Amino acid sequence: MQGNVERVTGSGNVATDVRSLVQRLGGIERFVKPDERVLIKPACNSPYGFPATTDLEVISTIVELVRTATPHVTVGDSSGFIHKPTGVAFDGTGLTSLARKMSFPLVNFDDHEWVLRRDARATRLKEVHVTSLLEQSDRLILLPTMRTHAWARITMALKVGMGLIPVPDRKQMHRTALEEMVGELNLYFQPDLVILDGRRCFITGGPDSGDEREPNVLLGGSGRVSIDTEAVRILKQYDAAQLDMPAEDVPMIRAARELGLP
Repeated sequence: MQGNVERVTGSGNVATDVRSLVQRLGGIERFVKPDERVLIKPACNSPYGFPATTDLEVISTIVELVRTATPHVTVGDSSGFIHKPTGVAFDGTGLTSLARKMSFPLVNFDDHEWVLRRDARATRLKEVHVTSLLEQSDRLILLPTMRTHAWARITMALKVGMGLIPVPDRKQMHRTALEEMVGELNLYFQPDLVILDGRRCFITGGPDSGDEREPNVLLGGSGRVSIDTEAVRILKQYDAAQLDMPAEDVPMIRAARELGLP
């Protein structure tokens, strides 16, 4: 199934749509086994609402689905370096309140250890620190949104992983070959499930704000390259900024694809 992308059109009920998408992918039991420890990583880089960050209803629906398989579910992130501390983003988006209401652990990665990883396949990002929560989890679920990015063209399934690494590593990436290094960053962790919310999107600016459109779709699968490729094709239909090339040639997509990532 890696590389396959399922797609649903929004019905107006996002919980129903997310459940339908997961069911098309084989059901949550295909991705999460009983008693496994699951880490859910939304897009929560700023205190602003959807589509700048993941819709709370998408998060709550995924938490509910995971809980049908295991009680061990944690939600975590580290906000963008211009929106620190991360608690500001958690509070601003309403994620803090949601965690309290649903009684799930909400983890600020900045408060935990960072673990150094290396990968010989990388040509630019030969080592990077990642949150220790990855080593403490059996499954990883990513919940990006559909957005352009002022410096990296797009911030979707491939780039949502930036929140898994510390600010110094992110700043170093921004000073060098950001787009290609984002592609290589995806060598260092493997999501089991990705749900990308494209009901609304940014076609300019990003990651925090931009001109919005309403593609009214949700994409799902386990392949980040495949999901972002499909999402870029959708963005191009709205003449999104900086995407005047085939979707496969967007630099971070190309870099990840050349590494064999699905």
